Amino acid sequence: MSPSFRPLKVILYAAFVGLLLASYVSPLQEIIENRGRVFTLRADLEEVEKNNAARERLVRELETSEGVERAARERYGMIKPGEKVYIVPEEPEKE
Repeated sequence: MSPSFRPLKVILYAAFVGLLLASYVSPLQEIIENRGRVFTLRADLEEVEKNNAARERLVRELETSEGVERAARERYGMIKPGEKVYIVPEEPEKE
């Protein structure tokens, strides 16, 4: 091997190693960014699962006649025949 080819080989190897490293930078950046996103998505998922569980409980409750009656009384102010309604005014909040 002649001495004039040695610097050329070193430059070619260095360029090859540089290209390999450059090809890994973008995927590594994506991985790092996505790790942060995973935590956010997990927190969102927990919140959605809690909301779904609450809605499922409400659906099960409204499938019973007692649940329907309670909802009608609370939401719509409905009463049974013969019942009397007493409205108690709320006191205004003092600052």
